[in-house]
Amino acid sequence: MRLALSVVFALAAAASAATSVEAPKTVKPKTPSDTIAALIKHQPPKGWRVEEYSNGGGADPVVAYTDGLDRITVRAFGAPGSGYKNTASFLSGPAAGTMGHKPEKAGLVTVAGRKLPLYKHGLPINLGDPHVPSGPPMMGREIFCLLPASGGRFIVLAYSRESPAPDLEGLGEKAWAAFLKTVKLPGRKT
Repeated sequence: MRLALSVVFALAAAASAATSVEAPKTVKPKTPSDTIAALIKHQPPKGWRVEEYSNGGGADPVVAYTDGLDRITVRAFGAPGSGYKNTASFLSGPAAGTMGHKPEKAGLVTVAGRKLPLYKHGLPINLGDPHVPSGPPMMGREIFCLLPASGGRFIVLAYSRESPAPDLEGLGEKAWAAFLKTVKLPGRKT
């Protein structure tokens, strides 16, 4: 009798365990900031507005800092599904060029302990009334460098001024130069 009761209790416990299902753990999707932070460490410019989004169905995260007409962007490429698999494809693609022209070389910059080539290109600026026909688009400029990151990925660090007028005080470029000095690769001493 004891054996029979033990068997009944054991079967009941087994049936109860089989029917109880653990609630699935919710996995919080990575934000663009999370993905960028896993690839590089940096200090945002103080007082600048932060915006983040992804391109390429989430494969290409972007974190942008803006202050008036000045914009610093951190873009990651090279992940599965990315619009650009490597730096060569980026440099020959439309994101680096100006209306079909390749980017121009603009010197060297040290980022995360590495000397990297600087590039520049023009970008159309949306000024004026979009309903009034106009001549060729006004062009701003973007300066950028490409920083190799882990896992075959690479980071595009860029500064742009969304105005054809120069910044006479150079505040945006000074902020970008200071920003580049804060960039570090995780796991590397620079």
